[in-house]
Amino acid sequence: MFENLIREEDVAWAAELMGLGPEGFAPVAGDDSRFQAMLRLDTVDFEACPGSGKTTLLVAKLAVLAMRWPHRQHGICVLSHTNAARNEIGAKLSNTAAGVALMRYPHFVGTIHSFVNEYLALPWLRSKGVWVRCVDTQIALAKRWALLPSNTRWALQQANLTESCLIYSQPDYGGGTTGRFGPLTATYQAIVAARRASSEQGYFCFDEMFIWANELLDNCPGTIPTLRRRFPLVFIDEAQDNSEVQSALLHRIFCDGDAPSRRQRFGDSNQAIYASSTQSGATTDLFPSGAVHPMPRSYRFGQDLADQVKGLGIVPQPLIGAGPPKHLGTDPKAPAIFLFDDGSVQAVLTRYGKHLLDSFDGAALEKGVFTAVAGVHELSENDRIPRAMGHYVPSYDPTCARKESAPSSFSQYLTRARFETAGNGNTERLVNATAAALLAASELAGGTHHRTARKSPHRRVVEMLNDSDARASYLALQEIVLLHQGDITPGVWAAEALDHIEAVVRHLSGAAALDGDVITFLATPQPHAFAEGETAIVARTDNLFAYPPDAPQVRIRLGSIHSVKGETHTATLVLDSFFHNHHLSELKPWLLGTKSGGSSTNRRGRQAFEGPRILGRLKLHYVAMTRPTHLLCLAMRKDAFGEGELETLTSRGWTIIDCCTLAQA
Repeated sequence: MFENLIREEDVAWAAELMGLGPEGFAPVAGDDSRFQAMLRLDTVDFEACPGSGKTTLLVAKLAVLAMRWPHRQHGICVLSHTNAARNEIGAKLSNTAAGVALMRYPHFVGTIHSFVNEYLALPWLRSKGVWVRCVDTQIALAKRWALLPSNTRWALQQANLTESCLIYSQPDYGGGTTGRFGPLTATYQAIVAARRASSEQGYFCFDEMFIWANELLDNCPGTIPTLRRRFPLVFIDEAQDNSEVQSALLHRIFCDGDAPSRRQRFGDSNQAIYASSTQSGATTDLFPSGAVHPMPRSYRFGQDLADQVKGLGIVPQPLIGAGPPKHLGTDPKAPAIFLFDDGSVQAVLTRYGKHLLDSFDGAALEKGVFTAVAGVHELSENDRIPRAMGHYVPSYDPTCARKESAPSSFSQYLTRARFETAGNGNTERLVNATAAALLAASELAGGTHHRTARKSPHRRVVEMLNDSDARASYLALQEIVLLHQGDITPGVWAAEALDHIEAVVRHLSGAAALDGDVITFLATPQPHAFAEGETAIVARTDNLFAYPPDAPQVRIRLGSIHSVKGETHTATLVLDSFFHNHHLSELKPWLLGTKSGGSSTNRRGRQAFEGPRILGRLKLHYVAMTRPTHLLCLAMRKDAFGEGELETLTSRGWTIIDCCTLAQA
């Protein structure tokens, strides 16, 4: 079925199609890993280093396959971990006629969740008489919390349980995290009743769909060979991020037993970090396993930066720096460490901004992407400075950068879209964020549609409004959003936007009046109240730090490390933060070169492995420190360093910048 689908002459064509030139995938200095990766169609795991261009290679391979695919009823299944990755793949495929064919029957290109919903969970639930209105954890939990008796809500709050205790893990609506409330307690029974009632009404949390998918396979085992015939070739992007629930289900569908599909996974085991402490990596189907194809050449950064960061990879791998890209017209810069103390922690971003101006010319500052990230970005306690991003920039809004959870208000949808589009002038995210917020509000108002379709939110809203009067309100609202670039003041919100929003939400939901949770969701956006002494640090509600504040020449996007995973930046500042200890302080042996990887040899000559907390820190900061093309910066407490350690760092190529001295001056 797969013989001669990709030929050697196709590789040059695909490379040119991707804008890399005909030699883009050709062997380099004896390294033919990308060339061979293009040709392979067996079951294999591609262990791809940061900046190796794995998504570009995957799309190039798909373009060739689409051109040569001979089957009308057998398709290619392409699964991504996030909507952003799916959209990137879809956008690149849409640039070719052959690629467009992959976006329709018999093929599938989408997230793992959307695949599970479309082919397994939704059909099974419909067969049980359940019409799914909404698959959204936030909305489902709000419905369930409202269904609980008031005394049960009080008991859960007293036990420090949040709404997440209403997520179930079994098809009888049991399981989940319920603290001290066991199955025989009245509180547990009330929890199960609320879970059951909201599910029967059609409201589900995202991961609950895997429960119903597995129940379908248990009851209808013939589904598996049917899916394998439909999708004999499967690609999985960012495979290191798959949870155990996801990995086990995909392995069951495509790999376990006889006549498996051919499966190719792309990922980097050193970048396996999870958005929530409740998530865990795969154990049933580890990545990588079986046949492994390494891709060690990074086109993001040069060898100097590769040498600085490769020791943080817990799995030792070669890391060849073949970058940075030439589009900025400037050379890579020496990495820098900013030192600070309690009194100068808020000077770090200002000093970083000045360092960027000193390092890059005006053209590079205009074209480049500049970020500052922290492992902990939500400030819970005002101690252990720096605990989180809020110690560096008190006005920082963690909800703006939190990709892993849905926004809790209409204004947060717009705020996140502004954050994600900072500096690129792309209005698509603002348009779709507005539409997604309207859909979320209409679901809170009792709308019966569900957000599981593969169409964009904007297209879905336009189709649902059709030629109604509310369509004019929707178009007027989009004009307001684009005119103000999503940054709508309370005055404009009340005078111009809110009437349009309410008209659209009433039409989408069928509700005659809006109240309760909907009114809260549509609340007027409030400007940030600055703390005393904060005026020297200006971060707008979209988490952009402008420097200099009076005449900005550079804008620095602030966020968590999780929020920038998969991105490429011109310069990245990694800010120390606190969880049980200061992250970068604990990683100092790796920065000094006295440790490398996730294990070392002890004094007895035996292999000693780092504990899970250190391994987590290494993965998290390996992700952060491999984002930049030209400049890597760290910010650490000055008192974290002992005698001679700063001199060691200088000898290893780091520039040391003392913010304590600058703050006193």
